Amino acid sequence: MDKTHTYIYFGIESNGQIGSRGLVSNERGFFNPDNITKVLGIQPFSCWKKGDKRRNGKEYLFSSWVAEKSDIERLDVKAQVLDTIRNLKHKISILKAIKEQYDVNYVIMVVQSIYGDEKPLISFNEEIIEFCYLTDTTINFDMYIYPDEYEVTS
Repeated sequence: MDKTHTYIYFGIESNGQIGSRGLVSNERGFFNPDNITKVLGIQPFSCWKKGDKRRNGKEYLFSSWVAEKSDIERLDVKAQVLDTIRNLKHKISILKAIKEQYDVNYVIMVVQSIYGDEKPLISFNEEIIEFCYLTDTTINFDMYIYPDEYEVTS
């Protein structure tokens, strides 16, 4: 298990349409990430607002706020999701208010890099399902599967 790893985070993103230029925020989907940080009292590890410049100089066409990353050394998805929502599950009313004010999507993103035949434990308990139900949060997976002999470069 020295190569296989998983990290999980919670994200808020503008709702919109995906077109040739990527995601384009609906009018009500635009939000200032600083306002989200203030109302939730949680510092994001990544955020931008519609109109901010990307590294390539083009503007973002949607807003994003990403926080509560769990990258603890384990392959137990349930434990990591519980770690991710630990500070959010007591803020469900605030998350509902944000969703009423803005046209946004909530996501728990599970990113896994799996090497060889290692198998992560993927399950969700009632606490996770209830949080997702009450906040209208989806769970997405981004999985990278590598042969055992694949070289890891940092």
